[in-house]
Amino acid sequence: MAETTTQEVVYHKKMIKELKGVKIHSKILNLDFTAYVQDESCPTQQRCHILTLHDVGCDHTSFQELIACPEMAELKNRIIWIHVDLPGQEPNAEDIPKASYPSLQELAQELILVLNHFNLHEVTVLGEGAGANIAARFAIQYPNRCLGLGLIHPTGATASFFQIFKEKVNHLLEPPRTNHMNTSDEAYLIWHHFGHGNQNDHLVQANIKDFRDQLYHNRNTKNLALFIESFLNRTNIIDKLGELTVDVLIVVGKKASAESECKNFYRGLYESRKSDLKKLANSALLEVDNVADVMGENPDKLALALQFFLQGIGLLPAMPMKKELKGLGRLSRAFSMEDADKPHH
Repeated sequence: MAETTTQEVVYHKKMIKELKGVKIHSKILNLDFTAYVQDESCPTQQRCHILTLHDVGCDHTSFQELIACPEMAELKNRIIWIHVDLPGQEPNAEDIPKASYPSLQELAQELILVLNHFNLHEVTVLGEGAGANIAARFAIQYPNRCLGLGLIHPTGATASFFQIFKEKVNHLLEPPRTNHMNTSDEAYLIWHHFGHGNQNDHLVQANIKDFRDQLYHNRNTKNLALFIESFLNRTNIIDKLGELTVDVLIVVGKKASAESECKNFYRGLYESRKSDLKKLANSALLEVDNVADVMGENPDKLALALQFFLQGIGLLPAMPMKKELKGLGRLSRAFSMEDADKPHH
C-alpha cells in the first residue's frame, strides 16, 4: 500500500454525525440491542435499508470510514442505515448482568427484534468479522426478511485449536479480569483487525491508535471479553451455507488475519451453489490487494462493490455507476475454478 499523507489520515478519521441510540430489549436474552438510525437519504429517490453489524472490539461507528468516503456520496442519498450495537458493546456500556455472553446463533435469532421495532419487512445486512457470522446466521434463520448479505471478513468454521489454545494459555498467565483491558485480549484484537498489514503505514498507525483509544475509553472490557469468548466458541456454519438463499457479497483484504477463513467461507458457499448458475452468479468474492482492514484502509473499493451488489439484487437500479470495479466477478470465478476442489481446513 502506498504511503498515506497526513491529510488523508485526517480524512479517514472523520466521524459520522453523532446518532441517538434506541434500546431494544430481548426477553429471551434479557439483554438490550442498541440501534441507531442514520438517514441522510433523499425522499424523492428510491431508497433501501441496510442493517450493520460490527466486529469484536468495535461498535456502530466502525462503519464511519465507509459511509464518509467519496464513493458513498451518492449512495448515502439512497440508503437508510440501521446500525446495531450488540448487547453490552455500545459505547460506555454498563456491565451485562450475566456470567456468559449469548452465542452468535442466539444473537442472530433475536436480531429480528430490531426489524420488528422499526417495522421493516426486509433489509440488506452488512456485517464485519463476528458481525458477518451473525449476519449469515440471521439470513439462514429469516430468509424472508433478508434481501442480501454483504460480509466483510466472514468466518464460518469454528475457531482453530491453535487460536483457542493460545487464548486459554494467555488468560492463565494474566491476572483476573478487571475494568482494564487484558493485554492478551488487546493483542488478539489488534491481530484480528489489522492482520498482516503494514503497521508502519501512517493510515494503519492512525487506525490502530484510534482502535486502542476506543478500547480504553469507550469499551466495557468485561463485556468485550465475554463477547470474544463467545466468538471463539462459535459453531460451524460452513455446512449450513446450503440453507442460505439470499445473494452474497464477500469482501476480504489479502493481508487480513482471516483471509484463509474467508476463502473457506466462499468455498463452502460455492460448493452449495455450483449446480445453480443463477445463485452462483450472485455469489461474489472481492479480494482487496495490500490491505488487512478493508473498511479502514480501502473504503472506496468497498463502497463501489456495495453499489454493484445492491444493483445486482435489484435495488437502486436507476443509479449510474461512475467507475468500473475491476475484479469483482472475475476474482469470484477465478477463485472458484482454482480453489473449489481444495479441502476445507
